[in-house]
Amino acid sequence: MKPWLKILIGLILGIITGLILFKVGRQFEILSLIGKAFIDLLKMLVGLIVFSSLVVGMCHISDPKKLGRIGFRTIGFYVVTTIVAICFGLAIVFSVRPGATLSLPLPAGHGNGGSLSLVDFLFSIVPSNPFAAFAEGHILQIIVFAIFFALAINMTGEKGKLILGYIESLSDVMAKLTNVVMKFAPYGVFALIASAIGEIGSEGIRALFWAIGCIFVACLLQIGIIFTLALRYLAKLEIAPFFKGMKDAIVVAFTTSSSSATLPVSLECARDHLGLSADISGFVLSLGSTINMNGTAIGQTVLAIFIAQAYGVEVGFMSIMILMLTTLVSAVGTAGIPGSGLVMLSIVLGAMGLPLEGIALVAGIDRLRDMFATVVNILGDAVAAVYIAKKENQIDETKYHRVTWTE
Repeated sequence: MKPWLKILIGLILGIITGLILFKVGRQFEILSLIGKAFIDLLKMLVGLIVFSSLVVGMCHISDPKKLGRIGFRTIGFYVVTTIVAICFGLAIVFSVRPGATLSLPLPAGHGNGGSLSLVDFLFSIVPSNPFAAFAEGHILQIIVFAIFFALAINMTGEKGKLILGYIESLSDVMAKLTNVVMKFAPYGVFALIASAIGEIGSEGIRALFWAIGCIFVACLLQIGIIFTLALRYLAKLEIAPFFKGMKDAIVVAFTTSSSSATLPVSLECARDHLGLSADISGFVLSLGSTINMNGTAIGQTVLAIFIAQAYGVEVGFMSIMILMLTTLVSAVGTAGIPGSGLVMLSIVLGAMGLPLEGIALVAGIDRLRDMFATVVNILGDAVAAVYIAKKENQIDETKYHRVTWTE
């Protein structure tokens, strides 16, 4: 049985169990313990995943051949579209307020803390002791340390490649460990959703579906407005052939929820259907599968604000700035595999000072979020590739415009 189907079954059984518990007015502590254990497993992954993925990603981006005109233009496009995606997610979730009806009490021991000024926040993310940052789970400090560490590796030259090789191995090991942990996801999702629904009843189910609806609408806006405008006015190409040419990649992305698994199909579509050169498509799409996560940014934004609304935590300007910065940077550390978005959500929640227990509310719908997000992710990569190829005169426009649905 496929992993996503197991998680779906766990979600359905958890909802049924939770409704029964709510009806009879009982709670089973073992469910809460199992759910907490699953959350702890996710928290266990975060520090090393962020550090290793970010260092490896930056070192690869910092290859001198890639930091030329094409590299900067590509990264600039990715940053701008990701910020716009976050803004779409914020606009929708603040308008609909899907979590406001839940009114959950904050977990014991969780405090809102005092609000920081922008200057205080910027200086607070500078780590005085990187090992303490790992031990205490200060994700933004880990990110800052990883950035400086990656820069130092690049500046060291050949000698730095030895340590980079070890960190690449660590990144691969952490990706595999994520796969191992996600094997427990069906049981964790069952326990989490049963506990959550057992406390809040059917109101929680409606709120979850509203949250998914917010993500879906924001994804449609990103595709229908930003991607189409980029194709029409930046690349100055027709819109319909692009979606026709990418149809195979869209199907694979939706069914696998994996940007990495979809990459070979995206490359084939870009070269054979859209007429992009092998050099441009290979560089832009490969880089995008690592750092360009428009859909993931939307999902993390909506779910983070949903959790804040559910617990009645006020989200001010400073919190939104932290959310945008963390979501943007953590996209580099998001592995292109199913389930990694849930790990990255814990980073965003931790940076915003929101309770990680909120993952219990949304773990069951993460697969649906992942399906929408992956489609947006791979389409964003492809739009960037078309735009860069057009700017560099490395696109066969005849091939691009003759693509049909039957190809």
